[in-house]
Amino acid sequence: MHSHQSWLADNLQFDFGDKVVVIATPTPQTVTTMLWIWHHGGVVVPVKHDMAVDDIRKISDDCHALAMIKNQDITTFDTPNKHQSLFRENSCRQVVGTDLALLIYTSGSTGNPKGIMLSHNNVITAMYSIANYLKINENEHIIGLSPLSFDYGLYQLLFSLAFDCQFTLYEPDFHPIKVLKALSEQKITLLPVVPAIAISLSKVMRALKRQLPNLRKVTNTGGHLGETVIADLEALVPGLDVYAMYGLTECKRALYLPPEKTTSKKGSVGIAIPGLEAKLFNAIEDDNGTHYQQVKQGEIGELFVRGSTVMQGYYGQANAGANLIEGAYRDDNWLATGDLFAQDNDGYFFFKGRTKELIKQGGFCIYPTELEAIIEKNELVNLAAIIGSQDKFGDEIACLCLQLHDNTQEHQTAIEHWLKQAIDSDYRPRAVRFIDKMQLTANSKVDKQSLVAKLALEG
Repeated sequence: MHSHQSWLADNLQFDFGDKVVVIATPTPQTVTTMLWIWHHGGVVVPVKHDMAVDDIRKISDDCHALAMIKNQDITTFDTPNKHQSLFRENSCRQVVGTDLALLIYTSGSTGNPKGIMLSHNNVITAMYSIANYLKINENEHIIGLSPLSFDYGLYQLLFSLAFDCQFTLYEPDFHPIKVLKALSEQKITLLPVVPAIAISLSKVMRALKRQLPNLRKVTNTGGHLGETVIADLEALVPGLDVYAMYGLTECKRALYLPPEKTTSKKGSVGIAIPGLEAKLFNAIEDDNGTHYQQVKQGEIGELFVRGSTVMQGYYGQANAGANLIEGAYRDDNWLATGDLFAQDNDGYFFFKGRTKELIKQGGFCIYPTELEAIIEKNELVNLAAIIGSQDKFGDEIACLCLQLHDNTQEHQTAIEHWLKQAIDSDYRPRAVRFIDKMQLTANSKVDKQSLVAKLALEG
């Protein structure tokens, strides 16, 4: 570690606040590089280690990065639009909480890269809030399956540094049998997953009858974790606490479901994390412009959150994805997440879908995420994804894409029959397509854009 820091000091000079792209290979050098940049007042721009060169260049151009580092390779860039400070200093700057720590790029729903600006305060507040409800301490042993370019993966590393607990950086490509072996051999206590990984692991654990006596906690992000998967994990690992959670990079984490509420609040992603306020609003237009009206209990509205974990904004852009609604002073902002929820009488939130994913079929509003969760409970279904499409008359309809465990004609017929029985005809997708293998995004979510493109090619 020390030798790598010395190498960095000898080969990279940058000014306070400069942005450095870090290719997030799962190696100790990557960890050392990030810490060294932060210590010297730089901004880390993490990107996935297998990202296409052209896409990395788009990001570095967009944020005017000074350099790119991959392990012990440094590439420097011309930065003609470098920010000019009004202050001319004769002494070194000191890193404080309001300085930028991270610029995390995500394509989001627009398909264009957008850099989410997070300060040291944003990161530290989120880290301690999440660690509080996860009850992380020095006895924890966390495994990092998600890439360090993904905030979910990066925070596992930060937990280990802040709470002096063990962290295993999993380097190979994901394979459920290899991961289970690592969980057992390393005596992992905390396993962070996304739904696709959780489904794979639970199936292999059941098939191999693999025991994980040290595992105590599973956390989830990147999509809804089905009730069946949660039940499977709890049955396979006695005493396991499963934390269903919801968040977005713009505020890191927003909601979590306490494990003791898994049964009584099935399907919920819980309550606001400590230190964050969450409410549901609908935008109302009147003669005075736009205002936001909080919905009544049980009604569907867009989730808004406020607190110290909310991002500083998008780099060089106003509101490129989720919107910041400014209040009376600098930090008095609400983040409009773009996601739809309902809230029960106890204050627990239930995810209904994204505002941009809402599909109006025959006058009825269909919320894909809600339906997908119902359909994935069927034992024949591996993954379900609902996207917007059109019928032969050009009217908007919902199209259900299904990946079955065993894609036989018999199972296709059986599932089509079950859909007619289980889902009201007004809300049942009018089109059903069977997919041999769903394409996943870098964050292991179903890549709905690729499904849309596939359907367009098929005509």
